[in-house]
Parts: sequence; C-alpha cells; structure tokens
Amino acid sequence: MKKLVPIPPESLKRLKKDDLKDFGYQFVSVRLKDGKVFAQAVASEGCLIQVKGFREIPFVETDIESIDADAKPWNFRRRAVRTRSGRRK
Repeated sequence: MKKLVPIPPESLKRLKKDDLKDFGYQFVSVRLKDGKVFAQAVASEGCLIQVKGFREIPFVETDIESIDADAKPWNFRRRAVRTRSGRRK
C-alpha cells in the first residue's frame, strides 16, 4: 500500500473544474472498479493523500474508477489517540 496515490487524469480534470479547495487540498469521494466507495478522502497536488479511517491508502491508482469532489469536510490532520487509563482512586 502506498502513502500517496496519483489521481487518474480524467478524474483530475473533473476535480479541477469542481475546485472546492481553500487551503491546498480538496475533499473527495473515491469509487473503485470493484464497487467499493470511500466517501471521505483528501486530495492535494494531483494525489490522494489520506482516506478517512485508514493510516495508509488501501488501494492503488489502477483500482480507481472515479473520484468526485465532496463538500463534506473533516479534520484529517487530527490523529485520534486511544488511551486506557486505570481506575481513579
């Protein structure tokens, strides 16, 4: 699995037309050829940089059927940290 996945040229043209980015990145949804949909992902500079819920992008460029702009922002920079603490006394 790769950390960055290039966006196919036909999807990249459509994203540039629907440019919703404000800070150098764009929220997108990704549909794979096998029918799986990743509703929340982040694209920047012609690449997918993160998919919500995954540490690394769980697919490669050749798996992508289409990528569309998505107006549902989420805080992709914040890392959830799970901690377990003992009982307080």
